[in-house]
Amino acid sequence: MPQNIQKIHYQGKPIERTEHPHIVKVQGVASGEPIILGSRIMVRTIIEHYQLGSSIEEILWDFPHLTSAQVHDALSYYHDHQQEMDGLLAQATYKYWNPRLTKRHRSDAQALS
Repeated sequence: MPQNIQKIHYQGKPIERTEHPHIVKVQGVASGEPIILGSRIMVRTIIEHYQLGSSIEEILWDFPHLTSAQVHDALSYYHDHQQEMDGLLAQATYKYWNPRLTKRHRSDAQALS
């Protein structure tokens, strides 16, 4: 590791930097999903708002502690990592989880019988 780069930690957990200055990953925070540095807000959350039609200004209104640069960097991260992010977005839907939960509930019910 170059001498001029510090190891940064969040609650004792190492932060994995990305090529985007405002986006990091922290194992054990948001299930390791990319988040905005200095917050627990997932990039996925910003993308969901944007895809639902919120403007940058509306997102900043909803998350007043974020800067415009952070929101734009989240959108940029999405475009640079679209396959990864689309997978995370898909996993955050009812359509993804309903069959898995239904299967689990049936399995639990059978075990109790």
